Amino acid sequence: MNKIFFLIALCLLMSCKQTVITGFQDKPVVESYLYADESPTVKVSKLIPFTSDMSLSDMDVNKLSVDITDVTSGKKYTLSSTGNGVYANSTLTISSGKTYVLSFPYNGQVVSATTVAPAKPQNMTLSASNISIAQRGSTGTGGFSDMPDPIQINWTNDDGSFYFIYVKNVESVKVPIDTKSPNAKDFFRNQPISASSYELNPRSFQFYGQHRIILYKIEPEYVLFFQENSSSSLSISEIKANVINGLGIFTAVSSVSAYLYVGKP
Repeated sequence: MNKIFFLIALCLLMSCKQTVITGFQDKPVVESYLYADESPTVKVSKLIPFTSDMSLSDMDVNKLSVDITDVTSGKKYTLSSTGNGVYANSTLTISSGKTYVLSFPYNGQVVSATTVAPAKPQNMTLSASNISIAQRGSTGTGGFSDMPDPIQINWTNDDGSFYFIYVKNVESVKVPIDTKSPNAKDFFRNQPISASSYELNPRSFQFYGQHRIILYKIEPEYVLFFQENSSSSLSISEIKANVINGLGIFTAVSSVSAYLYVGKP
């Protein structure tokens, strides 16, 4: 479930981005997020130009020799194609603290990337397990002036690692806090930070009910990826976070979660 929320956050981060390609080179686009205690998957796609006068190689993204090497043991694992450019290997389980190297040949070059699987965030706490927010809109009389105090999230960060927080309403039936807000979203997130605390603004919650608060520990290449994607019109097919001879990202994340209930006064 953590993986689902993480991928939703990334997809939303990368939405509404337009790709403008200049000086086109036929390079693969890598997208892979490793999770501790799970098997890896890697997606490889082609960088497609918008003009017809640029030629592509005959490389088939479903017929690549994709490997991930566990640097600690030196063992190399070959991933099998599952279709649509996705590769997997169920015999490899990602372990926190280990370094992993992705590699595969493409168009006469070796594409590679390295990441370290981070340990899970430690000692995550919330200042409250529930808050009350008055309903607004046609059926409510509440307003922003009577909002509860922010929710303080704390965790241990002795080494200055990067984190980000993703909050998702997990109710099957969504009851809006503002009944006049037809485009309310049932999730929100913050920017990556190298801190040990963060305050959730009650105004960010747009639905009542149980919310899952996920604290992700991320690697520097994802911070770079996030910053480039957030501050420009670049899509994943234009970002080279840590992929040599290719584009995209190969990174690892870990997470812990807690729950917060938003109710009516």
